Amino acid sequence: MKNIIAYSAEKLYRDFEKADEFFLSSGMKDMELYEKQIAEATRKAAAEHMAALYTDMNRMLCEDISRAEKYTIQRHDERQLLTTVGPVRFTHTLFRSRKDGTCHYLLDEWMELDAHERLSSRAEAEVLAEAVKTSYASASRVLGEDSVISKTAVMDKVHGIQTQLPFPKPEKKKCVEYLYIEADEDHIHKQDKTGTEKKSSMIGKLLYLYESQEKKAGRKELKNVFYLGDLCSGGEANRHLFERMQEYIDTNYESRYLKAVYISGDGGAWIKAGAEYIEKGVPVLDKFHMMKYINKAANQMLDEAGEAKGRLWKALYKGKKKKFVKTIKAIRKCAPNEKAVNDCEEYLLNNWDSAVRRMRDKNVYGCSAEGHVSHMYSDRMSSRPMGWSEAGADAMCQLRCYVKDYGEEKILELVKYRRNHKQEEATGTEGISVRPNRGYMRELLLHRHDNDRVYIEKMQATIPSIDIRKKLAIREQLGGI
Repeated sequence: MKNIIAYSAEKLYRDFEKADEFFLSSGMKDMELYEKQIAEATRKAAAEHMAALYTDMNRMLCEDISRAEKYTIQRHDERQLLTTVGPVRFTHTLFRSRKDGTCHYLLDEWMELDAHERLSSRAEAEVLAEAVKTSYASASRVLGEDSVISKTAVMDKVHGIQTQLPFPKPEKKKCVEYLYIEADEDHIHKQDKTGTEKKSSMIGKLLYLYESQEKKAGRKELKNVFYLGDLCSGGEANRHLFERMQEYIDTNYESRYLKAVYISGDGGAWIKAGAEYIEKGVPVLDKFHMMKYINKAANQMLDEAGEAKGRLWKALYKGKKKKFVKTIKAIRKCAPNEKAVNDCEEYLLNNWDSAVRRMRDKNVYGCSAEGHVSHMYSDRMSSRPMGWSEAGADAMCQLRCYVKDYGEEKILELVKYRRNHKQEEATGTEGISVRPNRGYMRELLLHRHDNDRVYIEKMQATIPSIDIRKKLAIREQLGGI
């Protein structure tokens, strides 16, 4: 087709004209249907235009002289690609190499399309964006009624995505004295091989780093937050997660200005171990968990609970471990539930330095990790009655963090990164002149421009009469008001 743009424009204009006439003839009452018809016409025209261009590119490959020297034509096939504007159906030709007899769809290789790929890069990005927010079922329908895919196809896209891209390098590294990492985890229901939910669970771990806390409109806001998440099972996976965070710090901050990186959490072993992998890392105990254990222990004193709490907090604030132990022993003597007292003693003594640091270090902020893990993970993965495979949960943890850090529009970069790395072997278009040269392209575009002008002049000649008919229809409707 030598006049793709003009043909597409004329066809779109005719569809618009048909929608206009129907709307006006129906008394201009069904605006919703009119809007739907215009949207569908636009979408259809875009898909047909893309199909025509791809088919024309294929024809150019077939006619290219340099291609004919190395490849012979075997057959012409149809291919369908689901895109954000609907299914795009185009012709692609199978070529055989004169050198080694291998067969190639040169158009697909030119456009870097995998032989079995059903979705365009942008369509895949939209599917992933919806899967991150809602469910596989919703994501399977996000491309439209004419482009529905299976939930399994959505799952495969989620499982296959690669989120650990190199961190983008800033123009200039930041100079700050303190950074803050908060850590927490979420328990995600595990699915067995038959697809049914099991009682066992997996642990999705979350780290997020920020520079400071600011109050805006009465609410606490974290400055320049960055999230990392993973389905970590074992020390090696935990180490990798913290090392990724260290890599982010090295990429974005000048280490010589940095005095400390505070790592806050509930005192779990994996969180405390993070201080070993983060340069200048300092563990800090979350005050929420401190309060929970102290309240349970002190409440054993009934009427004297308030005084008992005060003594425990005072011992922590002053860093007096012996006084803390003495107070605990006094509470235990009167406690109807010794377990609550023993749990408090064990928890705080095992995290003594971190707890005292939380009370005394003026540079430490309060930790809000539980709220963040609920928003980042629970909303999508554990608050609903659903089970996950390990691969799916791991990918979803990483995807939700990636979207939070970079935005939905950057999912396209993940898709392109995965597809580029998938094409590791040399393609049939590599090292040969399958792309038409500039002179050929220029000649083709000039010829197309001449043909487009004929279409445009023809369209312009019909517009006045169409506009007159519309005006008469509108006046007729106005006369009835």
